[in-house]
Amino acid sequence: MVSIIVPVYNGAEYLDRCVASVVAQTLKDWEMILVDDGSTDGSGALCDRWAQRDPRIRVIHQKNSGVSAARNAGLDVARGEYVGFVDADDHIAPETYEMALEGMENADLVMWDAVTVWADGRTEPDTIPLLSGDANLTRQDMTPELLCLMAGSVCRCLYRRSLIGDIRFPEGIKFSEDRLFNLQAMGRAERLRYLKTPLYYRLMHSASAVHRYHGDYFDASKAAHLAVMAVLERAWNGEVSYVRAYERQFLGSALGAIHNYHYKTSPLTAAQRRERVKALCEDPILRQVLERAEKLDLRQNLMKYKQVTALCLLAKLANWKHGR
Repeated sequence: MVSIIVPVYNGAEYLDRCVASVVAQTLKDWEMILVDDGSTDGSGALCDRWAQRDPRIRVIHQKNSGVSAARNAGLDVARGEYVGFVDADDHIAPETYEMALEGMENADLVMWDAVTVWADGRTEPDTIPLLSGDANLTRQDMTPELLCLMAGSVCRCLYRRSLIGDIRFPEGIKFSEDRLFNLQAMGRAERLRYLKTPLYYRLMHSASAVHRYHGDYFDASKAAHLAVMAVLERAWNGEVSYVRAYERQFLGSALGAIHNYHYKTSPLTAAQRRERVKALCEDPILRQVLERAEKLDLRQNLMKYKQVTALCLLAKLANWKHGR
């Protein structure tokens, strides 16, 4: 049986489509655990109605504790030999778990492609460009570049419950929860199956976390980076090539923070934005990573040499280009 865990927080607008996509699975041996994380928009009642309609659906109601705590609550009661995750505003193809379970025959973890669906109807494939087709992989095949690409969303994966064991999502970490979970799971997996088939549909809308202003963006990114470094030490033996690869990701997150300061939804004044960028460039952990980096691009060099005006200008241009 596959246990499908769905954390729900104020997702009433999209929840029916999400749950219906699971109910429509060609694989019939599954249970769905809907974890209502203190919703205030009627999502909890929707969850209960679905549970009344299908005995394979169970509901947990808890006070609002965040997506990691909600997923952990689902993991704690999951009864399946296999575990998957779906977010409440997304949906999956009917054949998702049947195909994934077939791939599990010789694997500890199966991963597949996704499609990002924008609010205006545009779609964008989310694939692993380093792999040209379906692939059977071992830990030894996981180069730093491939690991960075694959250790992303847990919603594109099916796991053996025995592989997960005591792995849980990090509560109190705002960003990279999926990455931290997958780095541990992939560090344990001896065999991984990749399906170059888009089975997961990720909705990107105005309420999505990646489009909101976050006053603590850089601090949250730094906390996630430090947590990633700790997991790499435990699960990947602190291998330098993996550490450097994820340090490069942290540099990208720092630039993301600068962009976030300049979002349309940001309440910061121009002077406050400059102060935030200046403080970011002077952060001691970021400076250590910049000094260790073997090669820096233009914007990373601007951070290294604290070129605040240029960084602010480039952030404004990037946000204008992407309508943020």
